[in-house]
Amino acid sequence: MTAKKWLYGTPLFTIATAALPAHAQVNGSEVEALRAEVAALKEQLTNISAKITAVEKKTTTEVKWKGGPESSGPDGWTFKPRGRIQYDAGYVSIPGDYAANRNLGFNSRVRRVRLGAEGTMPGGFGYKVEGDFANSNVGFGDVFLSYNPKNAPINVRIGNFETLNGLEQISSSNSNSFTERAAFNDAFLNSRRLGGAVAWRNEDNAIRAEVGFFAAHSIDSSFDNDGWIGAGRLVYAPKAFGGQLHFGATVQQRDFASNNNATASVSANAPSTNQLARYRARPNTQLTDVRFVDTGNFAAKSDRIVGLELAAIFPGFYFAGEGQWTKANAYRAGNIATGLDSFSSGNSAVTPAGDPGFFGMYAEAGYFLTGETRGYKDGAWSRTKVLKPIDKEGLGAFQIAGRFEYLDLDSNALKNGATNNFATGTSSLATLNTRLGRGGKQSSYLFGVNWYPIDYVRFMLNYGRVQVKGGPMAAIVDPLSTLPVDKRDYSVDVVAARMQLEF
Repeated sequence: MTAKKWLYGTPLFTIATAALPAHAQVNGSEVEALRAEVAALKEQLTNISAKITAVEKKTTTEVKWKGGPESSGPDGWTFKPRGRIQYDAGYVSIPGDYAANRNLGFNSRVRRVRLGAEGTMPGGFGYKVEGDFANSNVGFGDVFLSYNPKNAPINVRIGNFETLNGLEQISSSNSNSFTERAAFNDAFLNSRRLGGAVAWRNEDNAIRAEVGFFAAHSIDSSFDNDGWIGAGRLVYAPKAFGGQLHFGATVQQRDFASNNNATASVSANAPSTNQLARYRARPNTQLTDVRFVDTGNFAAKSDRIVGLELAAIFPGFYFAGEGQWTKANAYRAGNIATGLDSFSSGNSAVTPAGDPGFFGMYAEAGYFLTGETRGYKDGAWSRTKVLKPIDKEGLGAFQIAGRFEYLDLDSNALKNGATNNFATGTSSLATLNTRLGRGGKQSSYLFGVNWYPIDYVRFMLNYGRVQVKGGPMAAIVDPLSTLPVDKRDYSVDVVAARMQLEF
């Protein structure tokens, strides 16, 4: 008979008294003593039973399936493998007379192949590690250790992660509506870097504030150590009007790495190459390396990025928009730089006639034809839950989305800038067409259709009409035009398809 059956199935006092000899005389005091003894024994057995139950719970490991196995153990241990595969194919048309570049037209590539793991540890610690193996290159996604004290509204991260960029940039590529993020993220080199950040949230998680300090590069083999980035992000995300609203603001102050005696930096994801800044963007796809808008290299010490975010998510429908302004702190013609401060390429570089400023934005709206609500969590886009996946006799989720993007890399300060010899301080002007071709403007009209057969698989098809005005290719695309180079415009058609699997 088990302890529990003994305890709960048979009255202990009855058993105890039944064991007495028939002729024994039991007085009142003895009965009370027996009762007290039985009560003490009952309490001891109850405590033993509780300890057995606690031991059983501690030694139990639970495994759940969330796109992959997620195991949880005693004291807060969890472990979940994670990964994604994104394979892209598409076409970028060749504008005008720009026929010499073989990197336009049809192309396909593996955009991302990531494998990693995430989980929690006792004491409020957590971790996330992702390696990227696409296209025979090894890189890193998020790699960090986090700390979230129990019942405390703060979270600390240390490692390799986004430098508190805007809504779309900090969201996983698995959850964005188009195959590529907005062009200004490409142009302004928003990315992951090594550093640390502290986040605070209020009780209902409607207000989130985070500040961080980072090195000016991500995980790599370099020893560059004198560039840095200070960043902050504030989000207000109340529930209202039957949906979820989002308002955000970001700021980044980026101090560029030194010239290191004209030795070009090889740091990964640095916002500049030493003291040379450059802002450029692809035509809404990474199926080509051609950039129709490009400032070219110019001498600068730092830059500052300020951004605003807006979104609203309702059942079926959502819209979102962001804008970012970048201001570079540039060198001037006549400046001297020698020794360790010398620039690469003969110690000469373009010096703007003032501090150039740039701007980028997008506005997007989308609708789920099958009734889903776009996923949102903790100030970022998240996975969309499919209402009727195909494994449950449904059709999956169908989403349509439209977007307008604008990127302005035009700057009179750059067009009027001179090429400065930093050894002597003498400067000269490049040809007029060369100077007018610095920068350019890019407007994009994008349309997307996405099919989610289940929560973890997605097929995407994007079409974009990209209009370019000015930029370094304008004179080549339209060589017979009598307009100034920065006034010549042309268009490019972009089609991109993606197959995505993630867990």
